[in-house]
Formats: sequence, structure tokens, C-alpha cells
Amino acid sequence: MRRDSDLIRAILLAIEADERSDVLCIPKIEGYDDDAIDCHTRLLVEKGFLNTYFPDRARGQPWVCIRLTWEGYDFLDNIRDPVIWRAVKRSAKKVGSWSIETLSAVAKAMILSRIDALGLAA
Repeated sequence: MRRDSDLIRAILLAIEADERSDVLCIPKIEGYDDDAIDCHTRLLVEKGFLNTYFPDRARGQPWVCIRLTWEGYDFLDNIRDPVIWRAVKRSAKKVGSWSIETLSAVAKAMILSRIDALGLAA
């Protein structure tokens, strides 16, 4: 299965939108099957963007206590704006590949450019 940056963003947004401090199961994301969501949620845990306890899939255990980490919030804050997100994806497509670090760096550069254009840079 290939990583899907849109699914990664959607999972982070869905978990953040939940009113509970710990989400008790992975969110349903329209247009994605449970296996894809599960795989990408595991990737986000491995990256350190989410904290959780992995379920024992052989025993049918559900996910338990998912929450964003500081790093997860930082990444999400960089890519939250839909306009920036579309521009980041266009940039990644031109380059031909992407990583979380690359997406975040491009988003940060765009945000800093906006800050500079508003005359808010120190």
C-alpha cells in the first residue's frame, strides 16, 4: 500500500476534531477503507505524530486511546489551511516525491512567505 498524504492529513484533522482528549477508535474517513485508515494510523504512530496502544488484530482488539502528540499538532498546523495544502501538494507533484519532512518544510516556507508579505517578520 502506498502512503497517501491526503489520508494522513484527514486522519490528523479527524482526531483533532474529536472533543475527547483521547479518541477511542480510529476515525472513519469517507472514501477510504478501514485497512487503509488502519495502515496510515500506524504510520502516524511510527512517525511520532500519534500516541496509542496498538491493538492485537489477531484477537480483534480495537484501537485504544489515540491522541495527537506535540509533533503531530505542529505538522497539522503547517498543513491545516486548505489553500496551503493544495499548494504543498502541487509542489510535491512537481518534485515527483514527498516525505512528511518535505511537506512540512514546503508548508512552513509558504507560511513564512505569508508572514513576510504581511510585514510581520521581525
